[in-house]
Amino acid sequence: DLMMKNDAKFKLDAEFEEMKRTIEKPNVLLVGGTGVGKSSLLNLCFGEQFAQTGIGKPVTEEIQKFSKPDFPVVIYDTKGYEVGSAQEKDFLDKVVGFCIEPKEDVAQKIHLAWYCIQVSGARITDFDIKTIRQIQAGKVPLALVLTKADLISDEDAIAFRQAILAELPNVPIFETSIEPTLHGLQLNDLILWSIEHLPEALQIGFVAAQRLNLEAKRQQATKAIKQHAAGAAAVGLSPIPFSDAPILLANQYALAARIMYIYSLDGLESKFSILLKTTIANILPTLGKYSVAQLVKFFPILGTIAGGMINAAVASGITLTFGYAISKTCATLYEIMLERSLEDLEDFLKNVDSYFMSAFAEASKKQGE
Repeated sequence: DLMMKNDAKFKLDAEFEEMKRTIEKPNVLLVGGTGVGKSSLLNLCFGEQFAQTGIGKPVTEEIQKFSKPDFPVVIYDTKGYEVGSAQEKDFLDKVVGFCIEPKEDVAQKIHLAWYCIQVSGARITDFDIKTIRQIQAGKVPLALVLTKADLISDEDAIAFRQAILAELPNVPIFETSIEPTLHGLQLNDLILWSIEHLPEALQIGFVAAQRLNLEAKRQQATKAIKQHAAGAAAVGLSPIPFSDAPILLANQYALAARIMYIYSLDGLESKFSILLKTTIANILPTLGKYSVAQLVKFFPILGTIAGGMINAAVASGITLTFGYAISKTCATLYEIMLERSLEDLEDFLKNVDSYFMSAFAEASKKQGE
């Protein structure tokens, strides 16, 4: 039994490392003048102290690239410019050129642009308008991010939006703030917009990197669960005996790693994520047979199909049940970490296995409804 658990832990860790190694990273370009609060915006969204890490590498004189092997988003940050300076045109040509020029390597392409303007000035310059129009003309999805939006009145904010839309009628606008009590204002909306405007293959990296929107993580996990359930159904099209249910484990190990990656558990780099991975690895080898028994309880006829064989519906049901249990457990841990509730965290750590099995039983029952 110990050998089986060690093997399960090894396989889950291997899948997790493979996930980190092969993840496709979206490239996000930040544009904005001096002192608009780009670093604070990044730190709030991604939980990374980009400006203090020293990991930035110059790409051009105007652009610095921030990337880390274990972080699933690459940030291209433009240096601040002084409005009205002689360097404006040079900045415009080089930054816009870098943003929209075709790249032979797709991985080097800019996938999103966040254009940051501090609202306390309550004005958008001709230079801003020209830059935004050129980036949009290059077919790069661009969002206008109004920083420090808590510093002006609602009336001034509305007037500022109207002035912007008069010049840029098709630009999406998001008001943001780093004031803790305001929860980023529309930063969650900016995150959802960014996910929607990324190619599907790049969405998982962005969702995993962002640290504010738990619902976005749940939605991405649900998408992964359904994809893996479809793969399990394909296995089930060639019926296999109930006793051989663990044949589905390869698919489920990959799913477990994918879900834990989405919930940023690796980013926690703590005993909490290690404990959850260990718990899942210990339980996983027995879940195939257990979930079959649960499904048969709710669908007795399945027990007689093909002389007691797992068909596509059962294989898919096992994976759905397993995936939803993993997702709910990971979401619980992530939410506790966000709320920084030490009492709830202590309770979770003591009872993580029962949390997981309770979520599994609940998901099993839903499969039977």
